[in-house]
Amino acid sequence: MTEIVMYTTTYCPYCVSAKSLLGSKGVSWHEINLDDQPHLRAEMLEKSGGRRTVPQIFVNGQGLGGFDDIAALEHQGQLDEILGLGESAVDTRTEHHRVIILGSGPAGLTAAVYAARANLEPVLVAGNEPGGQLTTTTDVENYPGYADGVQGPAMMDDFRKQAERFGTRFKTGNVRSVDLSQSPFTLNLESGETLTCDALIVSTGASAKWMGIDSEQRLRNRGVSACATCDGFFFRDKPLAVVGGGDTAMEEAIFLTNFATKVTVVHRRDQLRASRIMQDRAFKNEKIEFVWNSEVEEVLGDEEKGVTGLILKNVENGKISTLDVEGLFVAIGHNPNTGIFDGQLDLDELGYLKVQPHSTYTSKEGVFAAGDAADRVYRQAVTAAGTGCMAAMDAERWLATRE
Repeated sequence: MTEIVMYTTTYCPYCVSAKSLLGSKGVSWHEINLDDQPHLRAEMLEKSGGRRTVPQIFVNGQGLGGFDDIAALEHQGQLDEILGLGESAVDTRTEHHRVIILGSGPAGLTAAVYAARANLEPVLVAGNEPGGQLTTTTDVENYPGYADGVQGPAMMDDFRKQAERFGTRFKTGNVRSVDLSQSPFTLNLESGETLTCDALIVSTGASAKWMGIDSEQRLRNRGVSACATCDGFFFRDKPLAVVGGGDTAMEEAIFLTNFATKVTVVHRRDQLRASRIMQDRAFKNEKIEFVWNSEVEEVLGDEEKGVTGLILKNVENGKISTLDVEGLFVAIGHNPNTGIFDGQLDLDELGYLKVQPHSTYTSKEGVFAAGDAADRVYRQAVTAAGTGCMAAMDAERWLATRE
């Protein structure tokens, strides 16, 4: 019998993603929540070889790593065999639907609510990271209807339940390729399944940027992270750094003060881009310090010790300095997840989908775009939800004219 053990924390979005992927396989696992059992943190670190990130997944005692690792195994067709399910079977089914929605953030789930209420029987392909960027957000205070604020993962769970209530069908998995050259449109999933549709709503969102330096990649999960809610727990009573100057960076820094002795925000400009309320909170927090006009040249450390410091470069005078920290959290923005549409839909120079003015119509008739995949200006949950509503209504009206 295959024994699966997963170490998690309460508000870890990648833990949710890992559980979603394993759940789609029909397997069960023993979950160890380190928020509830903090004394087992050392056990996890020892078993994982010092990886300071969750989830950490073990199959019959063998460490598979985190969500990215098991997603890669799934992509390579190896996960089923490791889980004791035999070799991965290729799903060769083809299903046709009137409307398919790609993405399960606020844009995709709102589109699903509206499309389902219009009796379009939508299918939402959630990807292997259900909930989108909101699942990496701690407190959401500016979404109407949540007077006392809400945790990002909890809000996305509410969205999903509402979409399910009206009959939205969900599929877990990533889309490998699309063919928009003719109608119906064709989507090929990594599982081997093929979906076709008359109307397509693209709400694939955006993914966190990395700095792109070798030492950052070498020390990922060993002190370098892009998710404070996932990994802050592992840095109790340690000095930490956050790179970035927007709202996300301030949220990460403020959250990390619950654990760290000090949080240093490194920003390449001389002022923040964050909203005024987030700036005020960060400036008033006695545990947060700032290093201005500076970039990270190198992350110091090794796989055994983890992160031990940063080499910083002042962008104005070129002066090099060293900052002693034991963890680095990267919050420097996002890239739109639109690569599979390159050459099939019009994109701007940053990769965002172009839409016609005052609508969600893309350059291809029958394809509509919503949320951060098409929004390079606002990038808020409430605006994403608004464009999700627009996309569903545009799709409904477009289908009606065809029929």
